[in-house]
Amino acid sequence: MLGKIKLIFTSTRFKVSLWYSSLFFLMEILLGLTVYVTLNNLSHRNLDSNLKTQARAILRVIEEKHVDLESFKPGPVYKSEDEVIWDIAYDAIVFNRRNTFIVVAQQNRDVFKTANLGKKTLSFPERKEKEILFDYRDKDLSTSTIRVCRLSGKRYVVTVAYPKEFISQTLNDLITIYIIIAPIFLIISIIGGALISSKSLARIDTIIKKTEEITAQNLNEKIPGDEYNDEFGRLVNKMNEMIGRIKTSVDFMNQFSISAAHELKTPLTILRGEIEIALKSEKAPEYYRSVLKSNYEETLRLIKIVDNLFFISKSDNSLLSVNKQEIDLYNFLNSLIHSLSILGSEKNMLLVMDPMPALTAWFDENLMKQALSNIVENAFKFGEENSTVKLKVEKNENEIIICVSNRGERIPPEETEKIFERFYRTDKSVTNKIGGVGLGLSVVKSIANLHNGRVGVSSGEDSITTISIIIPEK
Repeated sequence: MLGKIKLIFTSTRFKVSLWYSSLFFLMEILLGLTVYVTLNNLSHRNLDSNLKTQARAILRVIEEKHVDLESFKPGPVYKSEDEVIWDIAYDAIVFNRRNTFIVVAQQNRDVFKTANLGKKTLSFPERKEKEILFDYRDKDLSTSTIRVCRLSGKRYVVTVAYPKEFISQTLNDLITIYIIIAPIFLIISIIGGALISSKSLARIDTIIKKTEEITAQNLNEKIPGDEYNDEFGRLVNKMNEMIGRIKTSVDFMNQFSISAAHELKTPLTILRGEIEIALKSEKAPEYYRSVLKSNYEETLRLIKIVDNLFFISKSDNSLLSVNKQEIDLYNFLNSLIHSLSILGSEKNMLLVMDPMPALTAWFDENLMKQALSNIVENAFKFGEENSTVKLKVEKNENEIIICVSNRGERIPPEETEKIFERFYRTDKSVTNKIGGVGLGLSVVKSIANLHNGRVGVSSGEDSITTISIIIPEK
């Protein structure tokens, strides 16, 4: 039970839902704060603008009508000074008359103030500006802060004030609404996050299920979903490519196991048979000499197979070091011809070198000798009897090209690139008779890569096959 609970809390679905909900909740808080601050600022700016407008309107009307309150005398139209001011200021305060405080002063004497002020008056700081805005607090007038605008004219000073209670009430209402809807939105975000994560990760379950079904026995199968061009589709595509590489490796290993077992079994069987016959009875010295010679040849064959396997293993694990030196190609190839010519004696084949200019190149002499030996040995194996194997060197810009050509059965165009793959053999019937596990040219390619070079092959209708090693001059 505890394991299942732990699995839930450590699952990607839970983490995605948690992150989604947290992000949504954070955005909700930021949105609420933004609305609160924006509304607060707008309300205060609008209040200041309205107070200025009212003060300017009252002062303008008083001064335009040239009202002289000092010499005022009651008459049939206006019975008191208050009636005069109310008549003048009516348009300015008609829409918020109940809550607006207005004071009109002349020579530091209040000549008019609204009834909601009672015996109070609005005091203000001593400042010389013609128009000022400031906050004023008087608990008898309002429980909240009062915003005041004072405007000085030629003869009168008009003061208009309004309590900020409506702003505070609006903001409090906003907070109340937010407190109510915030938990609702949070619950919705949690549910939405769970649904989204479940929907978006559903394909992961399919991938996991299919991956569990794929074993070494069914590597031909693929994980569905690589047709989608999204993250999951690309993941599936890469996983299918990985499975393909694993299948190739397994096929290589299987092919190697069969080929190596066959190739190792043949010389070992020959060795065993010849030794058993030699031990059964006394033989002439010449017979023992021929047995030893045959055993020696089979031993060399075994060593060649093991050496190639050992080289590939070191190459795969980056255990090979390349000791490049400047090598005179003419002397190097002459020495190679001298040591390898004997391989063609069985089929009466010659190893010759085309005329070449004096050239030098930088490479590891031992590794390059091994690569060219493998190519020449293949040329002798698959070449026609009584034919010639040619070595040729060319220079192309900053590259040195060493070619080995022989006359023999043509390699099909679709197989020219495959011959450098491990354990690959073109005509199985021919290679089974000749021998080999298909490692020689793979070793050649590895050596060329170690020299930052490449290999090439051409096999034309004239039955001439040429295998090349292309390496940088320096």
